[in-house]
Amino acid sequence: MKLTGVLEIKDRFLKEISGGEKQLVLIAKALAQEPKLLLLDEPTAHLDIAHKVKILDLIRRLNKKYGLTVLIILHDLNLASQYCDRLILLKEGKIYKIGTPSEVLTYQIIEEVYQTVVIVKENPLNLRPYVFLVSEEEMERRGR
Repeated sequence: MKLTGVLEIKDRFLKEISGGEKQLVLIAKALAQEPKLLLLDEPTAHLDIAHKVKILDLIRRLNKKYGLTVLIILHDLNLASQYCDRLILLKEGKIYKIGTPSEVLTYQIIEEVYQTVVIVKENPLNLRPYVFLVSEEEMERRGR
């Protein structure tokens, strides 16, 4: 509980805590079992950005500091790029590409898998790929 930061809310009812705090409680419950592998399915879904960062920072710390292997499903490509060392991109339920964020998150691969136009640039802080969405309206304005 201390590691996940939920010790301070231990006396509160589940219905009284936020969605982000609930996710941290669930991670604390999983860690209490001392796993060697942590499987997480969209742990940041429906959370505000502060809780997303807190949870993903915690998961990364568990991996780096404690050697915990973490397999995480994320639909947010930018979060996956910023927090994951290796990515598996699926297309129609099958593995399409495996590699580092820079190997997997190219505009060509993303456009092929998702059938949508994107722009991929490097995050200036860590040089990892960052995906920008391009709306239909913007495409029409640009004559594409």
